Amino acid sequence: CRIADRRRIARGLARVAYRGRMDQPVISPGHVAVITGGASGIGRAMAHAFAGRGMHVVLADLDDVKMRSVEAELTEQGVDVLPVVCDTSNESAVQALAQATLDRFGAAHVLCNNAGVVGKADAWTGSFRNWEWVMGINVYGVLHGVRAFLPIMQDQGCGHIVNTASIAGLVAVPGAAPYGVSKAAVVALSEALFIELVGTGSPVRVSALCPGFVKTNLMETGRTWNPAFGAEPSTNDDDPMMQLVTAMFAQGVDSGIPAEDVAAQVVDAIDAQRFWILTHPDMRHLGVERMQRAEAQENPA
Repeated sequence: CRIADRRRIARGLARVAYRGRMDQPVISPGHVAVITGGASGIGRAMAHAFAGRGMHVVLADLDDVKMRSVEAELTEQGVDVLPVVCDTSNESAVQALAQATLDRFGAAHVLCNNAGVVGKADAWTGSFRNWEWVMGINVYGVLHGVRAFLPIMQDQGCGHIVNTASIAGLVAVPGAAPYGVSKAAVVALSEALFIELVGTGSPVRVSALCPGFVKTNLMETGRTWNPAFGAEPSTNDDDPMMQLVTAMFAQGVDSGIPAEDVAAQVVDAIDAQRFWILTHPDMRHLGVERMQRAEAQENPA
C-alpha cells in the first residue's frame, strides 16, 4: 500500500494501544513530548527532563542551528528526536508540526506551548509590528498548538498541555505591555481550557506555567524576529522607562533560577495533574495582592 496509507494504519494501531494503557501516567517511557521553543532555555531543559523519563521528543523552533544542537545532545543519550523548524505564529506551520509528530510517532502525549518573545519596543507610540509579533508568538502560538494537538489527545484518550505564561501574566509589568498582555491572555486561555476539559469529562489536562526570572536567552529578541512582520522595530534606548525595564529584565534573568529547576517543576505538575506552576514561591503573593487591591477597588500600586 502507499506510504500515506501505511502511516494512517500505524497511527490507528498506536492509538488503540494507547487507549489500552490509559491507567499509565502521561509521562511514561515510549510516550511523546512536543516542545515549541525547544532549542534553548526552558524548552531545552524540558526536552532533557522528558527524555530522562524515557519519552520520545519533538523539538520545534525557528532556530534550526540551536535546535540541531539540542537534537544531538538528546540523540547521544539514545533518545528518539524529531526536530521541526516551525513558526508557531503560523497556524498552518503548527498543523504541519502535529502531522509530522503523528507521521513519526503516531501519538502526542505532552504538548509544551513554550515558544515566546519579550518585545522591547515602545508599546504606545512605536511600531505596531511589535504588538503583532509578540501576540502572534506568545498568544496565537499557544492557541494554534492547542487547536492542533488537542484533537489528537482527545482521540487517543490521554494527554497533558502545558502553556508557558509568566508571573507577568498575573501582575502588570510597566514598560513591557505587549509581553504582559500576551502572558495574561495565556493564563486566561489555559484556565478556560482546563475548566472546559474537566467539565466535559475529557482525559486531557492543562497546566499554566508562570515562572519568574529564569536564566535563559529570552532577552535576545533578535534571534526569533520573523521577517514576515516587516523590519524589526527599533527601540528608544534613551527612554527612561525603556532603560529601567531593560535593566530590570537583564538583572532578573542573570540572577534567575536554572531552567532545569523549572523543567523539574513542570514534570511534577504533569504527574500530579496540577494546573498552576508558579516556579518562584517568593513571587506567589504578588497575584494575591493584586486581587486584594481589586476587591478593595484600590488603584494599582
